[in-house]
Amino acid sequence: MIYYIALCAGICIFCCVIIVLQEKGERADTLQRRLLGISNASVKGYVPDDELSLPFSQRFSKLVIKPLGEKLKIYLRNMPKQLDNPKNEKLKRSIYQAGLTIGVHEYQIIRVFVILGAAIIVFIIALITRQSIQYCLLAPIFGAYAGYAVMRFQLSSRISERRKSIEKQLPEVLDLLSINVEAGLGFEQAISHVIEHLEGPLIDELTITYREMSMGRKRRDALLLLGDRCDINEVKSFVGSIIQAGELGISIKNVLCSQAVTMRQGRRNKVEEKAHKISTKILLPMIIFIFPVIFIVLMGPAVVRIIDQFGISL
Repeated sequence: MIYYIALCAGICIFCCVIIVLQEKGERADTLQRRLLGISNASVKGYVPDDELSLPFSQRFSKLVIKPLGEKLKIYLRNMPKQLDNPKNEKLKRSIYQAGLTIGVHEYQIIRVFVILGAAIIVFIIALITRQSIQYCLLAPIFGAYAGYAVMRFQLSSRISERRKSIEKQLPEVLDLLSINVEAGLGFEQAISHVIEHLEGPLIDELTITYREMSMGRKRRDALLLLGDRCDINEVKSFVGSIIQAGELGISIKNVLCSQAVTMRQGRRNKVEEKAHKISTKILLPMIIFIFPVIFIVLMGPAVVRIIDQFGISL
């Protein structure tokens, strides 16, 4: 079985080399034939092979690295055509919600390099530790899966952290908006004033919303896009309240004040809920780390006395 796997791997490597170097070889052969034809027609003599006279590093770069780079450029150039896939759209949204400033194809390339790097590192470690052949063949698979899992966990953790920071900053932003509106500013001017004095992921989203409204997009559409980008229930509730106030003619000042109070109360409820869960979460560390020490302290002397009374030899 191992010999079949090695044979298949060799055939795959040979096919990859042929695919990469085929176009380059055809161009080199065509150019060489033309040069030979010109030299034979003009001067009969020896034509030195310039490629063979170059060092090995330059030949490897010219024949292997450059063709791979060209094919990678072509792949990257054609990548935007594949972004209509629903999976790519979901990945694009996740990348944006994580606060990353790269595109989908760039993230996919980084993920591929991480997966390949993890597989190669695990394979090298298996070879250095002189593991069995079966383990050496399975090690790259585990390494690739570990790299994929790390990239996915890192993306999801960044999304959760960004959402927590948005939820934490939302009551403060609503208070400032309500104060600015009470001072006589319009809703757009209040957003501009908040953007100038605060920083954070929520401020970045409000900056995008303010620019969209400044460029002519309707307030309703800009706010709906804000709720879709953040994908947080509190932000969607705030957006819905502002839109409803604009449609029904309700004062935005009162809506902002009530929303700020509601957000702070909701945050307080979440903190209390987490505090109530601490007593349950602390049971496992107590059972593992604290109770054994207490048992040793309480039962240790009694065990020693029992051993002395019965003359048990340890």
